[in-house]
Amino acid sequence: MTTFSTSSQNLFSKIQKYLNSKKVCFTTSQDNEVYVLTIFDLSENEATSLIRKMTKHFHLTSRKREPMALAA
Repeated sequence: MTTFSTSSQNLFSKIQKYLNSKKVCFTTSQDNEVYVLTIFDLSENEATSLIRKMTKHFHLTSRKREPMALAA
């Protein structure tokens, strides 16, 4: 399962159309102006490939994880 979230309704709609055109199974939800798409029924390789294609297609950047704080 792969999940995308955005606060942009426009981007959310574009991603929905993109996934529909690729015939990908997904669900959507909205909570406090955050739009969420959850993609399922893809293997790890298929999900990775789809994410790469979507990142390029929509000119997105990966959100980098911040380093974990050291335990005191």
